[in-house]
Amino acid sequence: MRFTELNNEQRRQLIDVVGTFAAWRDASRKATRGSLRWVTRKGSDYLYRKTGKSERSLGRRSQETEALLAAHNLLRERRKQTGARLKAMARVNRALYLNRVPKDAALILRELDAAAVLGKHLFVIGTNALYAYEIKAGVFFEGSILATNDFDLLWDARDRLRLVVTGISPEGVLGILKKADATYSSAGDYGMRAQNASGYFVDLFCPDIDPPPKRFAPRDIDPIPTEGADWLIESPKIEETVIGWDGLPLYMPCVDPRIFALHKLWLSKQPSRQDRSRPRDVAQARAVAAVAMAYMRLKFNDRALSRLPKELKAGVAELGRAGKDLVKSA
Repeated sequence: MRFTELNNEQRRQLIDVVGTFAAWRDASRKATRGSLRWVTRKGSDYLYRKTGKSERSLGRRSQETEALLAAHNLLRERRKQTGARLKAMARVNRALYLNRVPKDAALILRELDAAAVLGKHLFVIGTNALYAYEIKAGVFFEGSILATNDFDLLWDARDRLRLVVTGISPEGVLGILKKADATYSSAGDYGMRAQNASGYFVDLFCPDIDPPPKRFAPRDIDPIPTEGADWLIESPKIEETVIGWDGLPLYMPCVDPRIFALHKLWLSKQPSRQDRSRPRDVAQARAVAAVAMAYMRLKFNDRALSRLPKELKAGVAELGRAGKDLVKSA
């Protein structure tokens, strides 16, 4: 296994990017949609919010409405300033080769985050999660274990109603993907997955429950009930700021790297797994386990992992050795 440690300049840049991105994201979340303005009606001022073509009153001028307008303007200004700084930082991020997340994956992350479903209902699993793990560890994985032509999402199907209410568009998950790339379609694979014009795939995995979960919209992609997905749903999670191909930061929530590694190792041993995928599963499992132990100082005998099913615990010894070997050589 080969890893390249981030240098001091890259680390300093990431610290600045993470702080600025957190401020921008917070302002973007809290800022109300539309614009606010005072409108005079029959000699009195009223605060109106305009969203699209519709406009409604928020009340007569008072300390409360004046405070509401002031807060709105402050958040919009903060979002503007931090956004401008992130754009300036993007050039440096590219120069320092921090822009690791490929375009297709970055566009998906950006739209899912804008829809406020990442980290609450949907989590990144599969190869793309390695971009979060390498940033958290302060290393770069070698390219051979990062290459992928698909994007895997984990969804807690037990929370379907709340997800519909709070985030998913009327067109479903596919509707969000179309905002990232209008060429995404579910027609090419009987609705089981989305695919864009360049052949990039998106899969939505969920626990195997009864009754099986249904798609969000008639032309949406089908959630795929998957053995072991419930282990991932129940596992500890991490959140990380990663850098997209354009140099702009992205929010990526994933499962704990140790769970990722154990699940990948377990997956490699399943009879249903394609033979060509097994060596890559093992390579990713060992690489993630190694950096989790050597660079993140995480342990596989942690109490947080004590409730793991025996199927996953079976891989602890093998992956623990991979981590210890790297610790000794570090």
